[in-house]
Amino acid sequence: MPQNNYTRILNDLLFVFYLAFFVSLIFAFRAISSISIATILVGGMVKNRIEQKRFFNQNLINPLVIFCGLLLLMQFLSLLYTTDLEQGWKNIRLKSALIIVPLSLCCCDFINETTRRTLLKWYCLILFFACSYALFYALRRYAATHDSSVLLYHPLVSIYSGHAVQFSILVFLSLLHLFETLTKKEIVFNKYFDLFLIAFFLVFLFLLSSKLVIAFFLLYFLYTMIRSFLFKSIDAKFIVISIISLAVFSLFVFSTQNRISNRFKEIIQTDFRFIQRERFNQGDYFNGLQFRLLQWEFVPGILNEKKAWLLGVSPGDAQNLLNQKYISKNMYIGTVARGDKGFIGYNTHDQLLESLLETGVIGSLLFLLICWSLVKMARERKNAELSFMTILLLVYSFSESVFETQYSLFIFLFFPLFFYLPRGKGNK
Repeated sequence: MPQNNYTRILNDLLFVFYLAFFVSLIFAFRAISSISIATILVGGMVKNRIEQKRFFNQNLINPLVIFCGLLLLMQFLSLLYTTDLEQGWKNIRLKSALIIVPLSLCCCDFINETTRRTLLKWYCLILFFACSYALFYALRRYAATHDSSVLLYHPLVSIYSGHAVQFSILVFLSLLHLFETLTKKEIVFNKYFDLFLIAFFLVFLFLLSSKLVIAFFLLYFLYTMIRSFLFKSIDAKFIVISIISLAVFSLFVFSTQNRISNRFKEIIQTDFRFIQRERFNQGDYFNGLQFRLLQWEFVPGILNEKKAWLLGVSPGDAQNLLNQKYISKNMYIGTVARGDKGFIGYNTHDQLLESLLETGVIGSLLFLLICWSLVKMARERKNAELSFMTILLLVYSFSESVFETQYSLFIFLFFPLFFYLPRGKGNK
């Protein structure tokens, strides 16, 4: 069979593998996500071998790939001083994605402007069906229980990942692509269906109630409208109508008593003195900000106690030591009757802190270098989609331990490279 036939077949297979990855990521099929990203890696290596007589190409000359590889190496080194080898190996199996994901995207030149645009079209369509079914499922539950909470936040996507913030990021990415296409006067599906998708995803984003992603989208929307007005890339009437419509919708949401506005008010009304207590009561409630601020006390305390600032306490021991902190502070640790564990098992919810706790100053420095690599990629490309997505993911990584679950690790590493490739300043 001629070489160009092999290349065409491999390109078709890679396209299917990427679609499988999108489906598995959106619908949270964990095993399929791992399999599909591995098949992308193998398919890319074969494609590269046939076309260029080597398994990898210049896309791998990327600081992100290097620093991800070094952080994974730190996970292996931590096995030398952990007291829980079993948990240490589990951590390595999870974080193997640190190198597998970058290698999968960078090993060949499959991703370019044409394939990215086609794949994003399918991504929006897959996400639309996933959101529609989640909404249908939630409405059925509401009809049966009359509990409006099933239409918001984690319960809305409980049939998938169950993590509203991570799913919100997936929705934001679709809105980002649709808006950027609109400002360039291009079409994804057709004019009216594109506008419908923007409205649909926007409503779904608000229902997911992620404070971070909603606030970030509003900033992005304002930036896009100002940019479009200055460069006259969108009709001025459309800009005015869009701004007024979103302003009215946002005003209604935030000025009335509802679960979405209550989540923002809870953060604004945070009592910072509360977390200064030496011990708490089992029934004490911590909002997201209070809990994360506590971690800035717990992590340095653990590192001081263990004299482990340089190399950390190891990923195998980190969670156990955090659990001991929760117990010593008399925080809620669950009851047998309720069948829950309370705060037991909660990580630091901040990847910088998590890296510092697990692998010390060296690990936290490598994480910061990974962040720098993402910023470098965004600056090199000067593309609004990549820039806004990168900023959101970086901010999110300082409010969640993004390397501690496969789902968030895939999101954090896959999409920046997906929008960045192919390597080189000429790509827009």
